[in-house]
This record gives sequence, C-alpha cells and structure tokens, in this order.
Amino acid sequence: MKKSSYVPKAMNLESNQWRWLEDMASKYKLSSTSKAMRCCINCVALGDAQMESDGGCRGCNNTITKEVELSTEQLAWVEGQYNQCDDDNNDDSTLSIEQKVVSACMKLDEYTVFGIIRCKSSVAKCEGAQEAVENIQQQFSVEKDEVVTKENIDICAKSCGCE
Repeated sequence: MKKSSYVPKAMNLESNQWRWLEDMASKYKLSSTSKAMRCCINCVALGDAQMESDGGCRGCNNTITKEVELSTEQLAWVEGQYNQCDDDNNDDSTLSIEQKVVSACMKLDEYTVFGIIRCKSSVAKCEGAQEAVENIQQQFSVEKDEVVTKENIDICAKSCGCE
C-alpha cells in the first residue's frame, strides 16, 4: 500500500508536552514526534480521549513552536475543532486545540493512546500497522490476536466540523 503523504504544520505546545511526545515516540518505537502527535489526534478524534474545555493558557511563556507532519484528514479535523471553538466562544486565553489533544492523551493510560492501532485502511494492507502490531506485542506483552485495532477509520466521520 502506498505510504500516506503528510503536510507540515507548526504547532505551539508546552515544553512538557513536547518532551512527553518525544518520550512516547522513543518508548513505543514510533518513527517521529509527528507520529506520536498523529496517534494523539486519532485517539481524541475517535472519542477514545476527551479534550477539556478549560485550563492552561495559549501563548504562555513555556510554549515552543515546532513543525509536525499530519495527514490532510488530521489537519481538517484540527481546523474543524478550531471552527467549532470559534463558534462556541472567542476566548483567546484557553489552550490551543493541539495543546488540548496532547493534554487529554497525557492523562490517559499509554496503552489507550499508543497501544490501539487506528488505521485508515486495514492492518493486512498497511505495512506501518503491521509493524505497529509487532511493537505493541513487545511493549505490552500481548499476543497478536490481543492487539486492539480500529480499521477503516475516518476521523472526520464524527461531527467535528471538518466539512
């Protein structure tokens, strides 16, 4: 199967959030911090984690801007979340969507974020997902048939404002 192409996006996250993404990418043998962020976005977009509407502040002194690579669907989901938030309120003091996504994932058990395979096609057709199954087996000491997979996902299928 053809590898997905990704689009670069500058993200402003708190320094501890970048550190957590880097740690998780290393711990779970992910290809990059971008991959860790994609896992987080998919986890939240599919309802496995819930973003909180309050806390923190956008543009605080401890934030760092770095570039990550996201799929076009993930970019659309993030933009849809911003559109929904703009409709709900115009308070610029709250966390950015990206910060809320990472914050939500940091509060979950790591297996829920990085141990469940969320694949746009099927695991059988996706080389990356097959590698992920092997990594998850090693990291979480589970058998192949115990690895949880969510196949043929569409993160914009839920009412997220992507349309």
